[in-house]
Amino acid sequence: MAKQELSIIIPVFNGQDYIGRCLDSVLNQSGAQKHEIIVVNDGSTDNTGKIVSKIAKNNKNIKLINQKNMGVSAARNNGMRHSYGKYVTFIDADDIVGVKARAFEPAFYEEYLNGNLLIGNGYHYAKTILPDWLTTNYFDNLLYATRHTNADVIFGGKVTVNFGNNHVMEHIYQNDYIYTSDPDEKTIILNHADIRESANFAIYNKNMLRKHKLNFIQNMQLDEDMLFCMLAVLYSDQVATVKDATYLYNRHENTLSNITDTTDKTKKFALATIQRYSVLLNELKNKPKHAQMFNCWMKKFSRQGVKYANLYPQEFAPHKCAFECSKSVCGNCAVARNMRMQICENITNHIPR
Repeated sequence: MAKQELSIIIPVFNGQDYIGRCLDSVLNQSGAQKHEIIVVNDGSTDNTGKIVSKIAKNNKNIKLINQKNMGVSAARNNGMRHSYGKYVTFIDADDIVGVKARAFEPAFYEEYLNGNLLIGNGYHYAKTILPDWLTTNYFDNLLYATRHTNADVIFGGKVTVNFGNNHVMEHIYQNDYIYTSDPDEKTIILNHADIRESANFAIYNKNMLRKHKLNFIQNMQLDEDMLFCMLAVLYSDQVATVKDATYLYNRHENTLSNITDTTDKTKKFALATIQRYSVLLNELKNKPKHAQMFNCWMKKFSRQGVKYANLYPQEFAPHKCAFECSKSVCGNCAVARNMRMQICENITNHIPR
């Protein structure tokens, strides 16, 4: 198959109620037929596969991959293995792309909750057309940055709709900007990657991902996409942000990040943080020019030590005293040596390769 500019990877499990709407938003984008759209059906037991197959009959650039249920990370990795694009992007099956940064407006939220947002051909059978909130240049604007910069990662913005507490939140860039590999700029954009909470609403140069053998870690139940995004930023020489490319992210009560069992939720988040910070610090520790950033993230990690100590064996939790260190660059003291040892143990015990 000829190499295409962009591969759009959509993992889905039992998504019959929303996969049509997601694909509709993708197909409604300018130039959509030129992109490779890969839907990875992760062992769905409902009509997801049939719905995608029906849509694919009229859209030859949609590829359906069926796999046994192995989780979202395995599905994303499978999609990347079968992709031909120079760049890849990820979309959750219950989200849509191409909205204007007007979603704070009460009218948008009310209409959206009522199912009145119609996109393109309306595979999800919405009742009303609200064109003022929709755009068709989501992919175009992200790809424009790839053609005019040397960035390996391009960030767009998102609007989060939380159905659990009726809350809407924006994460929108006000300006187009290019972050270099300068340590100070790398620190800023790495913090951006951390608070984005997702690998979505971005595109990635696949050559860069292959060079660094970057995939989603499959045994992480939470934050695996945050870690992927942070490592991609760390490896990239340049990262660009785009102000006019907005993704609508739906947060539902039945997702893992909205677990109702507080104890179970706390433990899963604690484990995910131990995993994420340990991998990130392991990547930073051998990069002298990022020594100050290593120390900064080590202190963030250590600040969580008290909470983790009650949930996991002490040797796997960060050292709770490290964040009190006054040094801007981590030295070779006993605490630093102990922390480095714990990072290796965390990776060995929590993230088997």
